[in-house]
Amino acid sequence: MNNPIKKTLLILVSLVLTLTSCASDQASGEDSAPASTPALPEETVPEEDAEEEAVYVSDDLPSPDYDGYDFRILSCYFYDKELATYITFDEITGDPVDDVLYASRDYIQNRFNIGVRWIETGDTTAGRDAVKKAVTAGDDSFDIHIGHDTNTFGLGKDGYLYNLMAVEQFNFDKPWWPKNTVESLRIGDKMYAASSYLSYCGLHWTRVITFNKDWADDLGYNSLYDEVREGKWTLDRLHELTEGVSVDLDGNGSINAKDRAGFTSGSQTWYCMQEAVDISAYRHNADGIPYLDVDIDRISKYVDVMRLLITGDDYVASGDFGVDQFKNDTALFAYTMVGDAYDTYRISEIRYGFLPTPKLDELQGNYINCCTDVPWCIPKNVTDSQLDIIGTVAEAMSCYNYNNVLPAYYETAIKARTADAPDDTEMLTIISETRTISFSYTYQLTYNNILNDLGNNGEVASYVKKNEKAAVKTLEKMIEKYEKMD
Repeated sequence: MNNPIKKTLLILVSLVLTLTSCASDQASGEDSAPASTPALPEETVPEEDAEEEAVYVSDDLPSPDYDGYDFRILSCYFYDKELATYITFDEITGDPVDDVLYASRDYIQNRFNIGVRWIETGDTTAGRDAVKKAVTAGDDSFDIHIGHDTNTFGLGKDGYLYNLMAVEQFNFDKPWWPKNTVESLRIGDKMYAASSYLSYCGLHWTRVITFNKDWADDLGYNSLYDEVREGKWTLDRLHELTEGVSVDLDGNGSINAKDRAGFTSGSQTWYCMQEAVDISAYRHNADGIPYLDVDIDRISKYVDVMRLLITGDDYVASGDFGVDQFKNDTALFAYTMVGDAYDTYRISEIRYGFLPTPKLDELQGNYINCCTDVPWCIPKNVTDSQLDIIGTVAEAMSCYNYNNVLPAYYETAIKARTADAPDDTEMLTIISETRTISFSYTYQLTYNNILNDLGNNGEVASYVKKNEKAAVKTLEKMIEKYEKMD
């Protein structure tokens, strides 16, 4: 179903559903849904809505009995959170997402006759080192690992992980494998760590534009959602809407964190904006092989408008992501994370909305929303029988979490069923379906944060030329290394 408005309505309908099965119907006729799942009253679903079933996407997997297998997630602690809790939860807390993750754990355990638990290792370095130690020793100590982004992909580059694209049960055409992200992370037919909807962290950490609805209404900005739908939401438009709107509350003659600013963000996240405006210096060919493709004209256009945005009188840098400025009702637009709404804005008095990250211009085909994530992976030393279990359980849990966690997350992040909540749900649907991750940042390559590299005065063409030779050499070495890996 490609109509985003129709899909939005269906997602809203799905929010009233009780948690449902991810299992496909078996030839035996056995009901694979959790025994406690009540049926949806017939009158809840409009009779004319023949496409309602399209809301739910099945995993198309059988339900083998794994005889009490102990499924272990090797975790670590990062940004004040045990990372395994992005995948599963072991108690009811009253938090909507945690409670759905608890139901996910219960469902998966019952469906496959397994136990699901996580292993705490300490910080992100401890998690990485635990993987190295286990794989080097050949220890069967965990099934999957979820860890720090560059640490985890570093494990793949160093040969400690199993190629996810070789796992039979993983169907990369399913929506819990975001297409943009898979294409960005692969190198040929190899991908050693994943950013998928097995975990909700990728969406939680997706960069978007959040806007203050009351202030926007006061300014007469009442067509923002339509501009997105019409493909007219661009960086130039963001600059136009922020220019000259700031208010000098402290009367010192300049705009700072104590004033009301047109635009706010942190200073370390522009590599995400770079991906969103489609100026990545790296592309992938039809076989998934990355190559260098630097478009100096587009990069120059991006740098010019961004310099106008973040060096003018209407921008205030605030922390990592502009959270404080926005939550205090002192920012009109914020380039922030979806998760900031979930964690902070929803418990504030701000009436906020979501917009995708702007395009560079109207010629850009689609909106792109870049994220960071805590990727998950499989250790290289798995046995064939263990791999069958891991592939089945991880795919089935991805299905369940995609179908059930994301709607709960949307509803909570949006805060309430206000009149324009369907618009924000539609925006979040666009955002979740177009999220990607930076190839150059993930693999720590050249040109991964062009705006920061250039500063306020650097010239694009000379910067590109200066670094091009090293960029090509580094990429060629990495491709050659991956081709030799099994």
